[in-house]
Amino acid sequence: MAARVRPDTGEARSKQRYRVTNWSEYDRSLVNRGDLTIWFDDASIKDNWAPPPPVGRGKPGLYSETAIQTCLTIKALFQLPYRATEGLMKSLMRLSQLDLPVPDHTHMSRRAGEISVKIPRRPRKGPTHVVVDSTGLKIFGEGEWKVRQHGVGKRRTWRKIHLAVDETTKDIIGIEVTTADWGDSEVFSGLLDQVEGEVSQVSADGAYDTKGCHAAIADRDARATIPPRDGAVPWGDDHPRDGILKEIAAKGSAGWKNDSDSHRRSIAENMMYRLKQLGDSLYSRTFERQVTEAHVRAAIINTFTYLGMPQSVGVGQIAPAA
Repeated sequence: MAARVRPDTGEARSKQRYRVTNWSEYDRSLVNRGDLTIWFDDASIKDNWAPPPPVGRGKPGLYSETAIQTCLTIKALFQLPYRATEGLMKSLMRLSQLDLPVPDHTHMSRRAGEISVKIPRRPRKGPTHVVVDSTGLKIFGEGEWKVRQHGVGKRRTWRKIHLAVDETTKDIIGIEVTTADWGDSEVFSGLLDQVEGEVSQVSADGAYDTKGCHAAIADRDARATIPPRDGAVPWGDDHPRDGILKEIAAKGSAGWKNDSDSHRRSIAENMMYRLKQLGDSLYSRTFERQVTEAHVRAAIINTFTYLGMPQSVGVGQIAPAA
């Protein structure tokens, strides 16, 4: 296979320089991420710790889905095993003077494969520009040191996390978890179905350049900004993708990306980086629990986002090195 190399023009490319305009508020939000009262709200826990009475006959449960999600959130946030999570939750109950039972580690593990995680989402204020991408989280296999020294082994296995992100508010508005043999375009329609409200534009990379993805975007009356793959040919019948090909031919790839805001799909790539700050591996052994674990991390990331995000503005360019 021939390698494609960007030709060297002999000119060093300058980089854009940015400045955060709300540093004091963003600095405080970073501090608040470690505030236990945000993740362990006494009043909310007291009112929602026990589930509602069962309908018909049956023994009432001790722990609601809110209770289990709270435990799993503490576990994921501080990257604790189940037993340490149980101990931390008991100490928080004592410090808060709440006379509530705490699920043991086996109960947490069992319920983790059953609950439906509630991911916080704020209402949209207008049409949404959705950016989509996927990444992999390791479930078992060799560590990075062994891979660098001896290569990737056969037992290295991943789960794919597919995310839809609001380009403006930068929160997660859709998530799918699949095995590694699912393609990005195969789960795109289900991912877009999770986006509530009006969609104005969908930006993604070339992996989503399929007729199925374009059809799903058209069903939402949205504009698709997906770069066609190398060697792409027109689909005919005045398909919107053919217009993209014409624009790229007239303006060049960089010009089309700037005019269409396609480059904003980097927001999804940044979201993948943020997600992996909570760990680049999934620690659960069954697929159902792995899905729950990924959803809990998405809930944590959205809470981080709502606490405060940096607002950056361009202030010039950094001169290239001589």
